[in-house]
Amino acid sequence: MRVDVVELPGRLGDEDRSGHLFVVVDVLRLSSTMVTAFANGCEAVIPVAEPPEAFVLRQERPELLLAGERDGHMIEGFDLGNSPFEMTREAVGGRTLVKCSTNGTKALVASGVGAGAIVACLLNASASAASIGECGRDVTVLCSGKLGAPSLEDFVCAGLIVEKLARLEAASPVGFGPGAERARRAYAEHGGDLGAMLEACEHGRYLASIGMGRDIAYCAQVDLFDLVPRLEDGIIRCARGGRG
Repeated sequence: MRVDVVELPGRLGDEDRSGHLFVVVDVLRLSSTMVTAFANGCEAVIPVAEPPEAFVLRQERPELLLAGERDGHMIEGFDLGNSPFEMTREAVGGRTLVKCSTNGTKALVASGVGAGAIVACLLNASASAASIGECGRDVTVLCSGKLGAPSLEDFVCAGLIVEKLARLEAASPVGFGPGAERARRAYAEHGGDLGAMLEACEHGRYLASIGMGRDIAYCAQVDLFDLVPRLEDGIIRCARGGRG
């Protein structure tokens, strides 16, 4: 099993990844929000790249909740934004969400070239590493980035997952590609105070500027939940419960 990290969907290149498990990382905030939604009883999530797709789905299935953002703000006509604090049990328990975000859902759609995907962030880093170790396939950890540029927070999170995986007794021998080694070094450099790193990164500063500062501290928590959302056939579900 070989694990590598790709900083952006646009950098996947021409390599055949049809048999890969993808691990999609969007710390601020799609992955963190989605993990929180499942911890609070969300039934399923359907990721879409653009808002019109979400509205079409709700025309077909009026019971769906639309949740997402553009430039950090809730999309007009949606029910929820992209803050983990909106994903309460009262709001999302037993519901199916259609999620659309500026960066993260595009990465999830890009992961469709592989053989399934999991959703990872700091909140479920250890559970994600364990899931990777059990999969027995090559793995691409795909960072969502921000507006087509790499994001430090996603790359550092990927490095944390690689570091945790390196310490596991995986079902198969694990080799790490050059992207994984770079991410691991990024975690070694910036992982000492993840809260401060998230506050100082470009997207963290932007979220603070639009009044979303408390999301940053929340998303900086490591291993708050023991769950791994899984994307198969265009729908994300989660079989395990959360803790925390």
